[in-house]
Amino acid sequence: MWGACLLLGFAAARAIEEAPETGVPPGLQAPTSPAYADVAWYDLLAVRWVEPAVDTVWLEVEVAAADPAGPGPLGLRQPIIEVYVDDGGGGAATLLPGSGLRMPEGDGWHHAVRVTGDGVWWWEAAADGRGLLPPRPLPAVLDGRVVRIAWPAAAPPADARVYAVSGVYDPFSADGWRPLAGSASPWAFASEAGGPPVIDVLPGGTDAWARVREGRALVRDASATGGGGWGARWAWWVLMAAGLAMASGGLWWRSRPPARARQAGAQVAGPSAPPSNAGAEDLISDAELGPVADPGAIVPPSAVPAAADEATGPAPQPAATPPAAGPASAGAVADGASDGSSTRVTDAPSDDSRSAKRS
Repeated sequence: MWGACLLLGFAAARAIEEAPETGVPPGLQAPTSPAYADVAWYDLLAVRWVEPAVDTVWLEVEVAAADPAGPGPLGLRQPIIEVYVDDGGGGAATLLPGSGLRMPEGDGWHHAVRVTGDGVWWWEAAADGRGLLPPRPLPAVLDGRVVRIAWPAAAPPADARVYAVSGVYDPFSADGWRPLAGSASPWAFASEAGGPPVIDVLPGGTDAWARVREGRALVRDASATGGGGWGARWAWWVLMAAGLAMASGGLWWRSRPPARARQAGAQVAGPSAPPSNAGAEDLISDAELGPVADPGAIVPPSAVPAAADEATGPAPQPAATPPAAGPASAGAVADGASDGSSTRVTDAPSDDSRSAKRS
């Protein structure tokens, strides 16, 4: 059971993550309106694919904070977020209109997702990278700080490169991006130097963001792979192996016989010897106890002394009373039993019987 729980709990096989930002990126000024000023609404923390054993593959996009009070169907008010997947050769070199960025040199994206409060759309680049297939909406829900999107294809392979960018959403703009303002603004980030309207990039921290603004291109990074780099990839394998080991151990444990059956087996195998140093003075030998009689058997009286004789020897016989002197003693006949264990004595006739015979 624990093995199954581990396999389901760690089903996110491909992910890129980073720590939360601590403030406004350098060179930018946050909007003056509290409705757009919190940088955490645009701070990208993770992009991951969750692959259950069955059913839909889910793309999860996590931000540092979410304001679900937006009027759109998703309820996410402030940010616009785009995710790009490069899972092989070819692909489109330029990002969707609005951010003004392109892919790293030599890379091209094959799948793109745009997330706003008004919904989620999915694009697929043409095989030759020279065009885009018509976009289509995707089912999505906002769960706390995570946007869960039903991915319309198989999850990207472990060696795919994944990138994400964020900015301020403008529902009145054709591309959904609100450009930077030249000075302080209630609804937009401001920068005197201008530049792309990107507030955060993933992967990478402040340094990567500065390079993106300077080169107007995403930065290739080791952690951009969908497996999160070799360290994260090995971590998933270790977790999967641990889950399988726990599941196998649980099956073995359940297949063991119950405790009572094990005790019965031990008794059949042989009684254990009594301790040599415990209760020795209370032990009585079988010779002292004598044979054990069957409680259901009928024992003749003559068998009891015989049994005793076997254990302790013949019992002493009482001396026979001698008969009275005279001829009558001849009437006493001693008949030895065949086994020599008993004596029969015939009494002499009385005086009255002798007188009757004479007369």
